Amino acid sequence: MKRSLVFLLCLLALPLAAQESYLEVGVVVFDPGLAAPDTPAPETEFPQIRRAEAIYQAVELRRALEATGRWGAVRVMPGDSPLVDLTLRGKILAATGERLLLQVEASDCSGKQWLQGNYEALATESAYPAQGAIDPFDQLYRRIAADLERQLGALASGALQQLRLICRMRYAESLSPEAFAGYLGGGGDLPFTLQRLPAEGDPMLQRVERIRQQEYLFIDNVDEQYGRLHDELQVTYNLWRQNWREQAVYERDYAQRAAGRESSDRSGSYAAMLSDYSTYRAFRIREQDLDELASGFNNEVGPTVVESRGRVFRLSGSLESRYADWRRVLREIFALEMGEIVEQPPIP
Repeated sequence: MKRSLVFLLCLLALPLAAQESYLEVGVVVFDPGLAAPDTPAPETEFPQIRRAEAIYQAVELRRALEATGRWGAVRVMPGDSPLVDLTLRGKILAATGERLLLQVEASDCSGKQWLQGNYEALATESAYPAQGAIDPFDQLYRRIAADLERQLGALASGALQQLRLICRMRYAESLSPEAFAGYLGGGGDLPFTLQRLPAEGDPMLQRVERIRQQEYLFIDNVDEQYGRLHDELQVTYNLWRQNWREQAVYERDYAQRAAGRESSDRSGSYAAMLSDYSTYRAFRIREQDLDELASGFNNEVGPTVVESRGRVFRLSGSLESRYADWRRVLREIFALEMGEIVEQPPIP
């Protein structure tokens, strides 16, 4: 058993002993929290902006995790996959220039939950500095990263190695449930456990590793695209959020003055009204600019052409649907290598 374990660790390309604590993390694009595809969120008129925020904030969380230096590769992913050791999912409950409220959960490949709860942050006026500076809600992402670090620190080295083995066997099982049946126990409401290991020198594991590396290449490209889109949106999005906050503060102050029946020549002067109108007009202009940019942000998904072992596959649609198609292609390639009959039609 010990010899098989050592062999499998080498075969599956686990990190060196000095890096054994590094788990690979996947941040799934957040749920935008829209009741229906074209229904605006309560605090914004533009559902396309909220869908863009779902990607933008997932990238912010990914970068917060990377900044800790405690994790292996951290990627933003279109959907769940046993490709990674730890998966983070989020849902936007509220997103304005003043307040961000996220529902976040994290679970590992064994099915064990690391984190579940709501995270909230408020942005002050000073949180909106010059262009390219820290995100105004950076503290929220850092809190999530710190909570995950605490969970990581509570695990023994042996538990981490076991988790990585479970993850790789789950990936193998996702390619061929019949060939890898019986290696894992649990599932459903129970955590996965490693029941036994493949025979030493099993060639199927080498095929699994080749397929896994091809999926990594696809995910790395997707993650890179998400990062570029985030950076294109950043300046306009932060200006919009800053204006949104200023407008909300003004409206509250105005309501308080009206409720207290306060009046003065200064507050009702032409200059004051002109200033208020200019602020509102700038907000609306930036809102329209952001709406256009967010539309492009969500629609910038040209077809992907992928070559694998001499075959060329053309994938189209959203990044989420392309990822699902690519996973089907990889299962088909694995089945063909194993000489199995493939029931599903190939992707043209």
